[in-house]
Amino acid sequence: TTSLEVINEESIVGSVSLPSKFEIKRRAYDFFATQNRAVTKQDYEALVYNMDSKFGTVKRCNILRDNDSLKRNLNMYVISEDTQGKLTTTNTTIKENLKTWLNKYRMINDTVDILDAYIVNIGIEFTIVANEDKNKYDVLNACTAALSTKYQYHNYIGEPFYISEIYSTLNKVDGVSDVVKVKMTKKTGSNYSNTRFDLEENTSVDGRYIKVPENVILEIKYLTNDIKGSVK
Repeated sequence: TTSLEVINEESIVGSVSLPSKFEIKRRAYDFFATQNRAVTKQDYEALVYNMDSKFGTVKRCNILRDNDSLKRNLNMYVISEDTQGKLTTTNTTIKENLKTWLNKYRMINDTVDILDAYIVNIGIEFTIVANEDKNKYDVLNACTAALSTKYQYHNYIGEPFYISEIYSTLNKVDGVSDVVKVKMTKKTGSNYSNTRFDLEENTSVDGRYIKVPENVILEIKYLTNDIKGSVK
């Protein structure tokens, strides 16, 4: 008898966390609409999310028309999750499997380039005023928990980040009298992405949201450390 030993230089990583109820509903609807062929942007995205998990999985994808191409070339930006549920670059094995998977459904004139989305790690700093009849530190902890729950699921690639929703979430916490300040920060260091991204430059004039390029995804990587508050 003979035996075969194989060593994978790259582990197959992918989406390891469960999708939200909204994501499940949206993916089911989009996949039903594809009719087993890729014509529209939604078709391609639905097929990516429905690739058999044995080939690896992609957490987020975004499809863009390549305006510099004379043909119907599409740029597909993808990102995956590591075993801790943090965003990570999709490895070569999954990309190759994804390309093979899509070849069964794409239009004959379509060409698809699978590219890495850029990760930008951000943090939230906030200051609140607590009602006088409440323990202010209990209120502060409740605010941090509320934001952690809200941002437990990853954004989509190219999805704007609405700072106004932070104010809305905090104002709904029992015991909050006022939200004094919300400040967005870009997290840097060995445990964070090194993607260059100017938060101030990409924040809207009215300060309500952060504009995100269509090949970039924002992530609050460590909810317990990257969401910090103070109370008055």
